[in-house]
Amino acid sequence: MSFNQIKRPISVAIAGVFLLSACATNPDGSFKMDEKTTGALIGAAAGCAVGAAAKGAKGCAVGAAVGATAGFMIGWYFESKKLADAKQVNAEYEQQVKTKGKGKVEAPPKSEVVPAKFETKVNTAAPDQSGQKEIQVTSNTDLVGYGDKVPVVQQKYAIYDEKNNLVEEKTEKLAAVDGAGRYQTSSKFKLPAESKGKTYTVKTALVTNDKTYKENTYKVTLRDDQTLMLAAL
Repeated sequence: MSFNQIKRPISVAIAGVFLLSACATNPDGSFKMDEKTTGALIGAAAGCAVGAAAKGAKGCAVGAAVGATAGFMIGWYFESKKLADAKQVNAEYEQQVKTKGKGKVEAPPKSEVVPAKFETKVNTAAPDQSGQKEIQVTSNTDLVGYGDKVPVVQQKYAIYDEKNNLVEEKTEKLAAVDGAGRYQTSSKFKLPAESKGKTYTVKTALVTNDKTYKENTYKVTLRDDQTLMLAAL
């Protein structure tokens, strides 16, 4: 099967993605795809490849459409920001050592910067016009210490379906990290309307210098009445 045979089906699917997606207009008049659109396009391409291998051009069209939907489900928005500087956070932990005693709270190390806290909350926003629910994952991280070397800090995400099959995983670097301090990350993804009655597991882990510090896990269930149930594990 030639490229021209599959070009039209996937083009139609991709056109549908743009019709259902949001693109930002730059000052120069050009357009920039958001993260969800990018995820959908990747899903469409992957779906086409699988479908084409099985059923040719027709399979490409079906696979691209399914892949585009999956892309929206796993499309991510991510950002990181600094909430408090090193001086404030280190002082807070030094004070905790004095009030709670050594052994109960670790004092900030003198020669390095290490994680001291990683907390995650999962919330939801109102469904959009297509009935999709947006899941918002917000994490707060404390890095403490007086070392000069800035650690490489990443946050890993993974979503599993009801059968514990991996739906998607993603690793994001906390670009805001410039040393010790308090940082916040925000990420978003959508559950399609077809997810009603299904339960997903959302896992997120903090990794510093390739070592996992802590993992937080949540169960997310979209009930038939569109109510979203969240439970920390």
